[in-house]
Parts: sequence; C-alpha cells; structure tokens
Amino acid sequence: MSATLEAAPAKPAGKKKLILIAGVSVAILAGGGGGAFFMLKGKPAEPGKDGVPAATTTEHKRDPKVKPTFVPFESFTVNLNDKESERYAQIVFSLETVDAATGDQVKAQMPAIRGRVLMTLSSKTAAELLGREGKEKLALDIVADARKSLNLPETDKTLIEVHFSQFVMQ
Repeated sequence: MSATLEAAPAKPAGKKKLILIAGVSVAILAGGGGGAFFMLKGKPAEPGKDGVPAATTTEHKRDPKVKPTFVPFESFTVNLNDKESERYAQIVFSLETVDAATGDQVKAQMPAIRGRVLMTLSSKTAAELLGREGKEKLALDIVADARKSLNLPETDKTLIEVHFSQFVMQ
C-alpha cells in the first residue's frame, strides 16, 4: 500500500510558467502599443505653421478679460423651399459677439439682419437642414448675413457664432 502512495503523479509546473509568460507578454505588448500611439500621434497643427495659413483657421482667440455678448433673436417661422410638400421651420437663436459694443451694433441693425436671415431660411429645404452639417452650415450663413448687414468684411471676427436654442421642422 505504501508503494501506491509514492507513485502519485506530481503536478506539472510548466502550465503555471506558460500562463505567467503569456500574461507578462500581453502586458508588455499593450504598454508598447499605447506608448507608440502617444508618441506617433503628434501635436495638433498650430495656426500659421505646417503650411496652414492663420487666416484659414476658424477658431477665434478671445480675450479672457472681455466677456462675450449674446444677442437673442425672436423666433423665425418660415415655409421651407420643399416642392413636394409644405414644410416649415421654427428657429430661435442667439448671436454671440466679442463685446457689448458689437452686440449694440447688432441690435441697431436687427431688422436688416432678420430680413436677410428670413430670406436665407426660406431658401433652404428640409433635407438641407435635417442633419448636423446642415445646421452648422445654416449657422455660418446666419453669421455671414449679419456681417453683410453690418457692412463688415468676411474676415471680421467680431461676430463669433450662432447658438440655436430651438430648431423645429414639420
């Protein structure tokens, strides 16, 4: 009986070593891959460098001491330019300006700006305004309309952005 106890098989130590080596290998590969990603990612292009002229960048550098002004516009309700069915849009937005003086200029020219925006809105179709890209294009068109009404050049940065607070199409 004592002979059978001595002949019990020993557990293989190779299986534990294999699992340990595989775990260490995965950790090294993950660390190396992450490091390579951050090293090769690079920095974002700065305006005026890498062949990109500063005038083509859309980001406006704001003076942190001067707070922007938001000029709210009353609701626009317009028939859209859809030929196959009657559709309309109801839009409310605010125009962000760099300072209060520019905001006052916008308020003084409000009827002219509203007229241009109304013409721009009524020339759009529902398909053009449905996606995010269409709304972003409309926001750029509204800023351009406001610049025209204020006799500002296209490169002027005093009108920053349009912020939609309501955008309903039916």
